[in-house]
Amino acid sequence: MPRLPFHRKLLLAFAAVLLPVLVLLCADFVLNLQRTQQTLLDAQGLTAQAVAVQVADSLDAAVELGWALANDPLVRTLDAPQLDEHLQRLARHLPRYDAIGVYDASGLNRGWGVLGLPAEPRLQIGDRPYFQRVMATNAPVVSEVLQLRRPLSVAMLVSVPVRDARGRAVGVVNVVMQTERLAQRYQMARLQPGQDIMLMDSRGRLAFHTGYPHLSNEQSLAFAAWKPLQEVLLGSSLNLDRFVHPLTQELSLGAFVSTPRHRWVVGVASSRDSALAPLYAGLRTKLLAFGGILLLSGCIAVGLARLYSKPVRRLQLLAHALGKGALEQRVRIRTGDELEDLGTAFNEMAGQIAQRQREVNALRAETEHHAGQLRAIIASVPDAIFLASPEGVLCDANLAGLRLLGIEGGVPLNMPFAEFLRRYHLRHLDGRPMALAQLPLHRALSGETFTDVEMRLRDPWGQERLLSANGAPVKDASGNIILGETVIHDITGRRKDEEERSRLLDRERALARIGQALVREVELERIAHVASEQSLHALGADAVGLWLVQPGQPHLTLLVSHGLSKTVRERCRELPFEAPLLTAQAAREEKLQVIEDIQGAKAPPSLSHTLATGEGFRSLVSVPLHSRNHLVGVMTCFTNTPRQFSSRELEFHITVGQLFAVAIEKARLFQEVREALRLREEFMSAAAHELRTPVTTIQTWADILSRMEEGSVRQQKGLAAIARSTRRLARLVEHLFSAVWMAPGLPKLERDRLDLKALVTERVKSLSRTTENPIYLEADDVPAVDADHQRMGEVVAHLLENAIRYSPPLGPIEVRLSSEGNRALCCISDHGPGIPLDRQPHVFEPLYEPLPSGAPGYVGVVGMGLHLSWQIIEAHGGHIWLESVPGEGSTFCFSLPVQKGDPARPPACEGGLKSGPHCRTL
Repeated sequence: MPRLPFHRKLLLAFAAVLLPVLVLLCADFVLNLQRTQQTLLDAQGLTAQAVAVQVADSLDAAVELGWALANDPLVRTLDAPQLDEHLQRLARHLPRYDAIGVYDASGLNRGWGVLGLPAEPRLQIGDRPYFQRVMATNAPVVSEVLQLRRPLSVAMLVSVPVRDARGRAVGVVNVVMQTERLAQRYQMARLQPGQDIMLMDSRGRLAFHTGYPHLSNEQSLAFAAWKPLQEVLLGSSLNLDRFVHPLTQELSLGAFVSTPRHRWVVGVASSRDSALAPLYAGLRTKLLAFGGILLLSGCIAVGLARLYSKPVRRLQLLAHALGKGALEQRVRIRTGDELEDLGTAFNEMAGQIAQRQREVNALRAETEHHAGQLRAIIASVPDAIFLASPEGVLCDANLAGLRLLGIEGGVPLNMPFAEFLRRYHLRHLDGRPMALAQLPLHRALSGETFTDVEMRLRDPWGQERLLSANGAPVKDASGNIILGETVIHDITGRRKDEEERSRLLDRERALARIGQALVREVELERIAHVASEQSLHALGADAVGLWLVQPGQPHLTLLVSHGLSKTVRERCRELPFEAPLLTAQAAREEKLQVIEDIQGAKAPPSLSHTLATGEGFRSLVSVPLHSRNHLVGVMTCFTNTPRQFSSRELEFHITVGQLFAVAIEKARLFQEVREALRLREEFMSAAAHELRTPVTTIQTWADILSRMEEGSVRQQKGLAAIARSTRRLARLVEHLFSAVWMAPGLPKLERDRLDLKALVTERVKSLSRTTENPIYLEADDVPAVDADHQRMGEVVAHLLENAIRYSPPLGPIEVRLSSEGNRALCCISDHGPGIPLDRQPHVFEPLYEPLPSGAPGYVGVVGMGLHLSWQIIEAHGGHIWLESVPGEGSTFCFSLPVQKGDPARPPACEGGLKSGPHCRTL
């Protein structure tokens, strides 16, 4: 806004107050102009419509006169002498019309009714368009504006056909009206001065114009090319508030309408200047009054401006004095209004400013004291603090920051970011060079707030440092960034500690992986492969070899290797303890052997030096493997680069070697156990086979003698006891055969689709015929299972016999068959004495007695039925368990998968192992 003095602003304020008055005057004039124009146009439209009706009535009256004459018998005779006299008499009685004529079919005049003009010579109108139209249409026709020859004038006429008895046109009657007489009828119809009435035919030719009584031929054609005329001829009215009059060439306003029933146009128009002259005269009067008001207001404004500008100047001078520190000056204003109040308030403000200045001085001193303390605190912060200016320059730092950069405290910091990056080799944590936009100071200046951004810096002494940066922008009260702040913490020591902890954790994880891998394996070859593979990863070796010590032999045998060439493997497959190789030396001395760099070693074993040089190995470590205080093998690790081993690393090698030694010893023990089991199974098979023949012979002869030989009662009892014991012994032999048949590694099951419900129902019916205990079966429809029919029948029989054996006389037995999910479930319950809790975990062991001797329900019979049932169910991928409450009975249940090939197995049972409490499901 331009700077203006006070008095000028006051004058402008007065002018601004009068401006709405001027706007109102203009708006009032525009509204009056619109209303006046509309009023004039409405009046002109009414006049035009009235004249149009009158013109139409005149034309209709001429048509009716023509029809009356055409129907006159005398006119139909077309007798010229009689018609001339007859028409002359009519002309005297019809002064409204200028002439009446009768013409025959050829257009020749046959009667003339014009006063003062003779009939001769006769007119010929056969070439006239209106005559031709009447004869062609046999209907009345109103002509356009015509230039008559007799009399010589401008007129219009109405032609009506004269018809014979058959209705054919034999002539025409013309009724002529001069336009001058027609115009005289409307001279008094003007409403105001300057208003003219005009009549135009369908071609736009003027019949008359009240402003021009005598129209020339050129003037009468002025409206012929006027475009708005065509719109009116179509039957609509037209009001124009502004148009150029084609005849007068003045700016005019007017209304135009068409005549009813005839395509003629009546217009009423007037000049805009003459029509709106009173309105403009009123506007000039109002503007003169406004000018007088404006002059008076200006004088008042000048006086007020001079009155109030002086006190304002005084206030201005006082303000300048206050700004320069002259706080004791005051101003005196006596105007008796708000300006005087303003001077009083200004004096009070000056006093308050003086008081505030004194307070500010005290606060400044206190602030400087606190700033000194803050600088001391920042200087004592152990982390480096850097400040950057918006120009991209490192401008300040605390003492820790200067020490980090190797700069003395007195040297000013004005280091551009590019030089900062170059001088201190700033990089990302992974070693990539840091771009300028990634610099923490640059990010802080960009408005970013960040934490824990790690990077690398090389200090002036060439030492690599790991740093963690936190940064944020520093903004003023308006929110503009004025500085970029970054706090940097040296994490070099912490990162080393973390790396050490991570390395130790990796070793612990490696030991755990090695332990888990070795626990899962029991075969010596698999353990050897796992040991060599895990050594490569856990010990960071490029190649590894594992040699075993065979009991009683003074040499090592290569069991497995990784990374060794075929030549080395062939040459070192059998290593005597006296061989000049580091592996043999570790076996001889049973101590850890280390060569950190074989090329720099003083006296390495000759064979080790030869092989290492040929294979490109530089570092070797041989670890003797001990288990139970005897040597079981040696593990040697090779690396392609020299390596310095710390005591912790060597201790880790020894720990890994001990794990491998234990695993190798476990594998050897497993082989011994498996060999013992094989010998036991061979013995059991042979014993069962040898017992089967004499037991069968004894049972056969006992049965024959008890049936054929008659003896004493005592002899019969003896034979019965022999037969009963022999049958029991035969069953034990059969169970023994079954146990041998289910041994690991032999073909066990002949699976097929089995209807478990039918099998259980069959076994229940079979045993119900041989026992007094009632057996109740509750069987749902269960899907078929994939199982061995004979073996599953044995399981159901064993469990039913066990329930019968321990049930009281006539005690019921319940059998329930159902399905749960994708498994079939069978439960057999008795109401016997139950099984003590301490004996339940051992029920499925072979030849185990569920009840102790002398306990209620003890039968003194042991067998292998429950053990064989457990073996068969486990071999089918099912589960078997018991639920027993002492004194209330027992329930034995088993479940089988209903889908073929269901891989479900007890979690701890693999490979068909059939002994040990860890394989039961209780």
